[in-house]
Amino acid sequence: AARLVLPGEVAFSHETAALLCDLPVPDFDGDLDVIVPPGAVVPRLAGTDGHFGLDHATVIEVHGLPVVRPERTFVHLAPTWRLDDLVALGDAMLRRWTTPERLHDEVAGLTRRRGIVRARDALRLIRPGVDSPMETRVRLLIVDAGLPCPEVGVNVIDHTGTWLARPDLSYSHLKIAIEYDGDHHRTDQRQWQRDRYRDEQLRDAGWIVIPLTADDVLRHAQRTIERIRRYVRLRTAALG
Repeated sequence: AARLVLPGEVAFSHETAALLCDLPVPDFDGDLDVIVPPGAVVPRLAGTDGHFGLDHATVIEVHGLPVVRPERTFVHLAPTWRLDDLVALGDAMLRRWTTPERLHDEVAGLTRRRGIVRARDALRLIRPGVDSPMETRVRLLIVDAGLPCPEVGVNVIDHTGTWLARPDLSYSHLKIAIEYDGDHHRTDQRQWQRDRYRDEQLRDAGWIVIPLTADDVLRHAQRTIERIRRYVRLRTAALG
């Protein structure tokens, strides 16, 4: 509805652009973010937040609407978002919208901008192949605890060349797999059976499988980290 009354030089930006691109937004206040070119008049409509600085080269069409492309949206959100939320956004962008190289080039080309240091910090932590924001949070939780960054989405092949699984996170040299199971893994019977079969395959091949839930990550983070740390130490010692 807002598009019907907005002038043609306006595009949707910031959190609104992220939502229109089906990207994770941690907190949305309901107001629509719009952006105009320098020198243009920002629309003053109820339920909108206006911003300056639109570069029409950064606009794409999503659902028939003019939307700031994800790479620039990443930079727009860097000043106000927490680092872990920004990393989750970047991880999600790599699933569909961009590549690590394009995102890096976007940030590198904008040197004097508020939030650019946080954007660079996030870039170093972003990984391709991540399936959900909670998987991002698990990885960051591990890294923040001083443990090595686990690999993302590495295929496990057994000694016969048979594909076994693609764990969310892993230390493949230690044969440790970390799986984040959202609630649908519990409520969907077929998914639960697939998970069980996957875990059995990995364990039969000598892997340690660490399944995690939202409760493990959000409420019992320290306990979860100590569990992972214990297995890493155990397997590292076994390698000599």
